[in-house]
Amino acid sequence: MRRPLYAAIFVFGFGYCLTANSEAPPRFPPQAVWHQNISQAPLHPQSTSMITSLNNLGGFGFGRMQIDFGMRIVRAAPGAPTRSIVGFPDASQYYAPDCEPIGTLMPVPANAAIEASTNLTCDNNNEDCHLLVVQENILYEAYRANASGGSGMQAQCLAIWKLDRVYQASNRGEHCTSADAAGFPIAPLLFNADEVYAATQISDGDLGHAIRFILPNARMASNDPAPNTTRRIPVYVRPASHAGGPNGPTTTIPYGSRLRLRADFPVNLYNPAAQVILRTMQRYGIVLSDGGNIALTAEDDIYTTRKWSELNISSRIFDQAVPSSPVRVQDFSVIDTGARIIETYDCVRNAEPLAQIPVNLEARIKRSSRYSVKLLNLSWQNGTAKVDIYRDGVFRISVDNNGSYIEKPSNNPRASYMVCNANTTQCSNAAIGLPDRYIDPPRPQPQ
Repeated sequence: MRRPLYAAIFVFGFGYCLTANSEAPPRFPPQAVWHQNISQAPLHPQSTSMITSLNNLGGFGFGRMQIDFGMRIVRAAPGAPTRSIVGFPDASQYYAPDCEPIGTLMPVPANAAIEASTNLTCDNNNEDCHLLVVQENILYEAYRANASGGSGMQAQCLAIWKLDRVYQASNRGEHCTSADAAGFPIAPLLFNADEVYAATQISDGDLGHAIRFILPNARMASNDPAPNTTRRIPVYVRPASHAGGPNGPTTTIPYGSRLRLRADFPVNLYNPAAQVILRTMQRYGIVLSDGGNIALTAEDDIYTTRKWSELNISSRIFDQAVPSSPVRVQDFSVIDTGARIIETYDCVRNAEPLAQIPVNLEARIKRSSRYSVKLLNLSWQNGTAKVDIYRDGVFRISVDNNGSYIEKPSNNPRASYMVCNANTTQCSNAAIGLPDRYIDPPRPQPQ
C-alpha cells in the first residue's frame, strides 16, 4: 500500500487541503537513531586524524563521492505472492543465526525487481543482488537474491525489520549481520526522487534521516593482527552491530562511522535537489554501512513518481557539477558514537522490540494567524510509524506519525482525544482541547 510522504491535514474553514502524494522510502519512528540530528553532536577525538588517514588511502571509492541508483524498493500489497528462502550458495553458507531461518516466506510481487536487474534474475555469484520489499510495517531485505523455480528465492541472508519499532543500539543483535554488513537496515537509509523533490518544496528542507554510504574494505579500520598471525581484526562502532571484512589500518574510520558534512560547505552553489541532500549530510550525516566502491546509494526511480533527471541529479553531481567545490572526504568530520567493538562473528540475536505507546499527549486550541480560525493542535511523543486519532472514542483518521496532528475543533468544548498505535488498542492518555491563553485578543484594561 502506498503511503504519502506528507499526510498532514490543515482545516481553514474551506475544506481539507492535502499535500502531494509522493512517496519516501520506508522509515522507522522518529525516535530511531537514524533520525537523530547530529549537527551539534560532539566529534570523535581522533576525527581529524581518521579523516586524514582515509583521504591518504584514496578517500571515497573511485576517489570521488558518486551515487549508485541500482537499489529498488518494492511495495507489496497484503496478500501478495510469497517465495520461500533457499540458502545460497548452500544451506551451510547461509548467515545463521544472524538472518531469518531458511524457508522463511517473503512477499514478492509480480513487478518486483532485484538490485540492478529488471526482474527477479540476478547474478548472485558475483553481485550483491539485494531485494528490498516493504509490506505494510514489515521490511524484508534479502542479500544475494535470485529467483529459484516458481516459488523459491535464493539468498545468503534475509533480514526482517519491523518499521513501527525502535531497535536497540545493537540493532537485531550484537555481532549480527543483515543484508548490509554493518547490520543496518538498507531501505530506510536510502533516498529517492520523490522525497528529495518534496523537500525542495520546503524552505531549507532536508530528508530527516541519515544516509547510507560505503567504502572499499581496504579503507575501513581493523586492528593489527594478533601475535603469530597475519589476519587483521575487524572492528565496528555504533550504530553498527557487525563488521564485514575490513582490512585497512587502525588509523582510518571503522564500520558504522557516522560522518557529518562541514557546516560551512557552500551548499548554495548546487541545484535545489542537491542542496537537500547536502543539508541532510550536515544535519543527519552519512553512516558507513557496507563495502564497495560507489559511495552513496539512492533508490532507482523505476517505482517513483519523480525522476532523477527532472531533479538534475546525476551519478557524478557531487564531483562534477561544481568543479570549484566538489564534495570530498576532507569536508567531513567523524561523530563520536562510542568505543570500537572487536568483531567476533558470534551473533546473539535480540528479542523483538516492543512497539512504543504514544505518550504525553497534549491538545491545544490555537488561532491560525493566516485565516483567523481556531484549530485544534494535538502533539505527543513515541508511537508506531502510523497512528490512529480518536475523538470521544470514535475513530477519526490514520496518519503518519510525526508527533502532531491538526484539525478543526469539535462543537463539543469538552471533546476528548486519544492517539493509538495504528490498528491496536495501545493508546495515549486522553486529553481535552484547552485554549491557549489569549486565544482571543485580550480586552483593553481600564485606564
